[in-house]
Amino acid sequence: MAAARDRRRVSPVTRAAVVVTVAAAVLAPAVLAAPAVGAPQAVGAPMAVSIVVPITARAGDDGLLSAEALSIATSPAGNLTRELDEVLATSATVALDPMIPASIRALGSTAPETALDWLDRLESAANEVFLLAYSDADLSALIRADSIDLAQPLGFGFALDPDAFGPAQTASPTPTATPTPEPTTTPDPEDPPPLPTTDELLAWPDAIGQIAWPSDGSVAASGLEVYADTGYDAVLVTSANVSETASALVELGPTRALVADSAASDLFREASTSIDDATREQAIARLGATLDGLAAAHPGRSLVLTLDRASSFSAYGLSETVASIVARDSTQVTGLSGVLAGATESASVVEGAPADHIAAAPSLVAAVRAEDAFATILADPLALTAERRLQLLALLAVQDVDADDWATRSAAFLERSTEILGSVSIIDTGNLLVTSTQTSIPIKIANALDFAVTVRVAASPQRPLLRIDSPTDVTVEPGSSKVVRLDAEAITNGTVVVEVSLSSPSTGVAIGTPRRFDADLQAQWETVGIIVGAVATVVFAAGIARNVIVRRRRAAREHELEAQEAA
Repeated sequence: MAAARDRRRVSPVTRAAVVVTVAAAVLAPAVLAAPAVGAPQAVGAPMAVSIVVPITARAGDDGLLSAEALSIATSPAGNLTRELDEVLATSATVALDPMIPASIRALGSTAPETALDWLDRLESAANEVFLLAYSDADLSALIRADSIDLAQPLGFGFALDPDAFGPAQTASPTPTATPTPEPTTTPDPEDPPPLPTTDELLAWPDAIGQIAWPSDGSVAASGLEVYADTGYDAVLVTSANVSETASALVELGPTRALVADSAASDLFREASTSIDDATREQAIARLGATLDGLAAAHPGRSLVLTLDRASSFSAYGLSETVASIVARDSTQVTGLSGVLAGATESASVVEGAPADHIAAAPSLVAAVRAEDAFATILADPLALTAERRLQLLALLAVQDVDADDWATRSAAFLERSTEILGSVSIIDTGNLLVTSTQTSIPIKIANALDFAVTVRVAASPQRPLLRIDSPTDVTVEPGSSKVVRLDAEAITNGTVVVEVSLSSPSTGVAIGTPRRFDADLQAQWETVGIIVGAVATVVFAAGIARNVIVRRRRAAREHELEAQEAA
C-alpha cells in the first residue's frame, strides 16, 4: 500500500468518470440535517440547479505552492481543508485550479502528508470536477491580447527535485516466442530518476470537460471563436454578460456558454459567506424566493449558481445554503454535466467596459513574448521561460485582479522583464586607438543571468576605413563577463564609428542594446615605427663599430709603445 501511495504522488489516480445527479435521498448527512426554508409547491417541472464552487489558491513567487504553503493550507484549519470540507458536504461541481494538484505532485516524496490526503479526498469524491486555467488566470485578458496560447504552462522542470522521485525504473523485458528468457538490465544508479511530465502534473482524468471560466462580465463577442478553436466545450459567463435567456445553456455564436444567473448568484454568495446564523437565514430566504420565482416563470429550466473566487476561506455557510436549495420543491440540484447535456437556446454577448487588468494585458503579454525570444540564447530556454510563464498566469489570477496592489505587482512584473532583457549586454570600454594595419577589436560581453548564454557578436564599421572579421559566436558563463577579440584590418587612416551588436545565433533576434565607439586609425605610426626602429638600429650599429675601431687603434698603439720600450 505504501508503494502504491508513493506512485500516486507522481501521477494522478485514474478512475472512471462519475456523473452524479443528487436527490434528497442520497445527500450527505450535513445536507440532510440542514433546515428547509418554506416554499410553495412547484406548479410545473422543477428547475435544474447546478452549483459551481471554485477551489483556488494564491501561487507563490515561482507560480507554485511551496511545501510550507501546502502544509498550512491543508492543515485541519487550513483554507483548502475548510473549502473541501464544505464542498464535499454538497453536490456542488468543483472548479479546480490545476496549480494545486500540480504543486503537490511536483514535490514528489517531499509533499506534506496533509496535502497528499487532501488530494486523495478530492480525487475520490463523487463531486463533478472541471479544471480552471492554470492559477485561475483570466482567459479574457489573454484572449483580448490575442495570446490564449500563453494559458498553457511550458513546464515544471525548474521545480522538480530528482531526489524526490526515487531511483530510475527499468521497464520489464518484452516477452519473446522462444523459451529463452532475456537478461534483465540492472539500472545504473547514476541514471537520473524518471520525472513526471507536465501533462501528468496537470492531469485530472475525471474532469467533466474543458470549461472556461473567465472573470465575471469580461467576455467579448470578438473572442468567442477562440474558445471553440482552443477546444473548450463551453465558457461559463454571467447573465449580465449575455442577452436575456431562460436557459443556463446557450449558443453564443461559435461556442456554447453556461450562464450563471447574476442576481441569484449574488444571493447565493451572500448566504454562503454569511458568518452569523441570522444573516444567513435572511439571505437564504431571499435566495429561495428568487429561485421560486425563476422556476415558476420557466418550469423545467436550468440555472447555474456560482460561488466567487477568493484568496481566503469564506464559505462558512455553503453546505447549509445548498441544503436549503435541495429541500425546495421548485428546484432539483444536479451536476454541471446535466446542464451541458440539456437543450440550448440562442443568446448574444452584452459587453461592458474592460477592467484595468484586461487593458494592461497586452503590455504584459508583449513582455513575455520578448522574453521567449530572448531565451533562445540559452541552451535550454525553458530554464528561464517556464517559471516566467507561471508568474504571468498567477498575476492574472481572477481572485487577485481587483486587489488594490495589482497595479504594483503588474509594474514589478514588467520591471523584472526589463531586467531580464538587459541582463546580457556589451560593456562600454570607450574609444579605440588603432596604430597597426593588422589588429583586433576587443568586445566585452557581460551575462548577469544564472545560466550560460551563447550570443552572436557582430561589429560593423560605419565607414569603409576598417574591415572587421565578424560575426562570431561566443559563450558567456553565468554571472560573468568575457572579452572576444575580432580580427580587423585598417584600410587607411582616419576616424570611424564602429557599431557592435548581439543577437541570437538560432533566431537572429537582437539581444540587448547595440553599442557604438570611435576607432582612431593611425596606421602610419606603424611605418614611422619601422623607420625609427631602422634608424635606431643603424645608429646602434655605428656606435658599436666605432667602439670596436677605437679599441683596436688603442691596442695597436699600446703594442707599438711596448715594442719601442723593449728595443
